[in-house]
Amino acid sequence: MFPKSKTSKNVIFLLFILILTCNCGCQKEGKKPIPGPVDKAPEVEKYNQEPTISLYRNATGEKEELKLEKYLKGVVAAEIGPKFPMEALKAQAIVARTMTLALLEYENGTRGKHGTDASDDHTEFQAYDAEKITDNISQAVEETRGQVITYNGKFIYALFHSTSKDKTASIEEGFPKLKDKVSEYIVPVETNGMKNAPDKYSNWTVKIPRWEIKNIMGSEAGSLDDIKISKKGPSGRALTISAGKASIPAVDLREEVGFDRLYSTQFSSIKAEGNNIVFKGSGWGHGVGMEQWGAFTMAQEEKKTAQEIVTHYFPNTQLTKLYD
Repeated sequence: MFPKSKTSKNVIFLLFILILTCNCGCQKEGKKPIPGPVDKAPEVEKYNQEPTISLYRNATGEKEELKLEKYLKGVVAAEIGPKFPMEALKAQAIVARTMTLALLEYENGTRGKHGTDASDDHTEFQAYDAEKITDNISQAVEETRGQVITYNGKFIYALFHSTSKDKTASIEEGFPKLKDKVSEYIVPVETNGMKNAPDKYSNWTVKIPRWEIKNIMGSEAGSLDDIKISKKGPSGRALTISAGKASIPAVDLREEVGFDRLYSTQFSSIKAEGNNIVFKGSGWGHGVGMEQWGAFTMAQEEKKTAQEIVTHYFPNTQLTKLYD
């Protein structure tokens, strides 16, 4: 969900907007057993038939009514594309279905902005492109029809991103304001997406003008000559960036610079060089939840099923069938 690349940046931006007014140890450190069946929460129970949702089309300003499963085909097409193995496509369909309903039920969708449940703009909701739907994508959505991920009977925030290095992020590293809502199932887990991801995700260097970082951090940041990572999270991502007497959460700095420019907070170094602040790092996206290239590796090389993929990235959760 989250550039318009296969990251889930779309969900990041929506959550930052909506949550403003709104693992932690890895799996080896005490992964809890998957709970048995629990009663569905009322907002989950009510979806006993496929719903119809309203979608705002940004190019035309029109509002379109779509059955949820038809909508999801366009989301999977836009968010991950057809070149992934079938089980990875199915995992993406389950995640996208879950995230759609979670955002509708817990964050009011895009009703406040457009008067619709969703938008086709990836910075507002999820990416959507009906023209990119293929037979494999349609099959993946149809074979997971009605399946969502739940925790204690409620929809989870099924966040996803493109690529992580070795571990996914904790909720504190990606969405600290969601900590109280999702800390039981958004935890760092081992992942191996880098094995198959494009080389550009492995190591990157980004130069941002010094004046731009200075404007973001304020006058107390001084010259920025001493800019550094002052605190890291459990997956090794930067939590806080400091310079002079100023500090800023790494997620806020990335948002201010732009998600398309500063690719992740998995920084290996930050240095002042001439007129620029030079960020070196790896990965693509916020790092939280399902790693899409990790799902590729699990499906292609480890022969894991969609269920195994989603429960790996969202431990302690269950697959729940809403409707046939």
